[in-house]
Amino acid sequence: MTLVVCVLGCQTQSWEQYMEAAAFAYQDQDFEAAEQWFVAAEQVALEFEPSDPRLAITLGNLADFYHAQARDAEAEPLYQEALARLERIDGPESPRVGRFAADLAVFYAVLDQSEEAEPLFQRALGILDWEVGPGHPDVLVIRTALAGLYLREGRHRDAEPLYREVLALTLDRAEPDQDQLLTILQEYAAVFRGMNRPDDALALEGRARAIRDAL
Repeated sequence: MTLVVCVLGCQTQSWEQYMEAAAFAYQDQDFEAAEQWFVAAEQVALEFEPSDPRLAITLGNLADFYHAQARDAEAEPLYQEALARLERIDGPESPRVGRFAADLAVFYAVLDQSEEAEPLFQRALGILDWEVGPGHPDVLVIRTALAGLYLREGRHRDAEPLYREVLALTLDRAEPDQDQLLTILQEYAAVFRGMNRPDDALALEGRARAIRDAL
């Protein structure tokens, strides 16, 4: 019995050590070593119980690594597997699933795959609006990202209410993030210009200019 406990303890410690080593290697831009450490962590995590989330976490981190290396064909199936595992472990409506769905949506948005990104953004918002509230910083970032997706597609009428809501929620915070507020104002102004509302656009651009001057 003591041997089993020791093995499990060592296994857990090894996973954490591998993940930490991968992070340090990545920071040092030793990408070959980082990949090897991530893969080593994956091999350890494969031995955990199916209800343990660490394999999903490892796969998600490895997918992030591949995406950062522009190895998106390798990243995509890992993102999808990680999300499927978290859905089985936490349930499809958990906050962790919502956040991971948003991460996968961002991945698809970067690749200009809007058909895949949009429903994932909407799913993330559907979960996190309920679980943590529409004013939570994570929710504000996701709603801004979805609005930005609509803006890039020229879907100004879909983007406008999202920007209106996220601007109001951001300004309602005691200490709004100034960089995030600047992004919202600039993008919202672009929406107004796309809707042929130059006066509204100028008002937002003026507020954005004042923030830039103060930074």
